[in-house]
Amino acid sequence: MYDSVYDDLAEAQTRRRQAADLAHIAAYYGLDRLGIRVAIGGRVRHEGREGTVVDTAGQWLEVLLGEDEVPCVCHATSGMAYETAAGWVAPAGAAQLTITP
Repeated sequence: MYDSVYDDLAEAQTRRRQAADLAHIAAYYGLDRLGIRVAIGGRVRHEGREGTVVDTAGQWLEVLLGEDEVPCVCHATSGMAYETAAGWVAPAGAAQLTITP
């Protein structure tokens, strides 16, 4: 009984941490202005390899790339592109690059 209560509490704390980290990343790097919604489960490309955001690590993203079994920790803008409704978008400082498939 107690294990499930602690599991629920731990999951809620994880979700709050992730939400705070993602909000910070989006605001700090201005991703919203570029039409990028960074989220757990979001599709990304890191150094050309496609993957999925699976967690956060402070201002970093944990991304599971391709067939890898262990996620890698990636900077939110360095070598990253995000899948959006308009296609793949790569933040590059203050500029915006659109990558065609």
